[in-house]
Parts: sequence; structure tokens; C-alpha cells
Amino acid sequence: MDVLILARRFTIITLFAAIFAFTFSAAVTHNAGGGAQSHFGANYTACTDRTGPFCSSVN
Repeated sequence: MDVLILARRFTIITLFAAIFAFTFSAAVTHNAGGGAQSHFGANYTACTDRTGPFCSSVN
């Protein structure tokens, strides 16, 4: 009997986690936008002029 209760609780928690994951990923991709990208708070854009002083060789 205890195993059935634990299995039911685990199922409910897993379903809530899956619903949260889907809604969170939908919110993140919806607000992602385009243009400048962010990596750990550093905003950067694609380097279109490779001869410019702000372009690095690592892209």
C-alpha cells in the first residue's frame, strides 16, 4: 500500500515538473527575440566587418 502512495505522489510531482518545464521553455523562447545575443550578461552581435577593431577571430 505504501508503494502505491509513493508511486502516485511521484507521478503527480513528475507531471507538475513536466508542465512547468514546457511552460518555462515556451516563455523563454517567446521572449528570446532576435538581434543581439547575450552570454553571461555580455551583449554581442554578429561581426559583419571582420577588419574592424571590435571583431575577434573567435566566433
